[in-house]
Amino acid sequence: MFIGNKKALSFIEKTLAKGSFSQTYIFSGPEAVGKFFLAKVFAVSLINDSALDFDFNFQEKSDFDLIVIAPEIEEKKGITKEKIISIEKIREVQKQLALFPNYGKRKVLVIDNAHKMNISAQNALLKILEEPNSTSIIILVTHEEGKILPTIKSRCQKINFGLVSGDEIMEMQNSYDPDAAKDCVLLSMGRPGFFVDMINNKEKLDFYREARESLGKIRSMDLNERLILADKISKNIYSTIKIMNVWIWILRKNALEKMDVFAVGKNYEIIEKIEETISVLKNTNVSGRLVLENLLINI
Repeated sequence: MFIGNKKALSFIEKTLAKGSFSQTYIFSGPEAVGKFFLAKVFAVSLINDSALDFDFNFQEKSDFDLIVIAPEIEEKKGITKEKIISIEKIREVQKQLALFPNYGKRKVLVIDNAHKMNISAQNALLKILEEPNSTSIIILVTHEEGKILPTIKSRCQKINFGLVSGDEIMEMQNSYDPDAAKDCVLLSMGRPGFFVDMINNKEKLDFYREARESLGKIRSMDLNERLILADKISKNIYSTIKIMNVWIWILRKNALEKMDVFAVGKNYEIIEKIEETISVLKNTNVSGRLVLENLLINI
């Protein structure tokens, strides 16, 4: 089953029915709305020359012709971060794509979080696109399309994804505990992937519940408590960015519900500071602790 983004799903179904494919696709939109899952299902259909099958077992023979790469998570000096996708990784898959399919009609490369390719890796990918292989198709998946080179994007068939309504996500909750499912829908922020993670893993549900509660607690913390919190959450930047995205979601939701112009303006001022902090944490090597201290002191 695939929830939401019916326009994207319909486009892919029509593409398969016509049997006319682009060499490269880019699935662009927010995190956890089903881009990567649909990319893999689409890839299997391209390999097997079949309709979409959401119950497909990815351990089947077509796995030999499905190549998936994504950023690795690394822990260095006690700090957890997402690594870049290097030129070496792209050169490695280039060799695989040059070979004839093992089982299906074609090979398909899916690059999840494609924006994590550094410039060298993107240029290496561009060379692959400039010399098309009739037996291979590439699907890029990203929630930060602006980081993909324009010369790559110009060669892609773009498929846009958006957030999913709470009512649509509620369609997934029939086989789950109603109370837990309701909280998961609220915390999913319009992202079915987050709902699935939380409903199947209590630790993840607790993580997002704590993220929601932590925003309110910050306002009653003194300076020393804020510095202690900054040090604590700086140990895992990957998770901290998720926490800050929950804060942004709550602040935006509250802003939409308030009639007080001053309060709304204050919320958006805080959102801007959080977004700036996320950008610095993602794109620079500045000390995460210092960046988070600056944020927590000023919100």
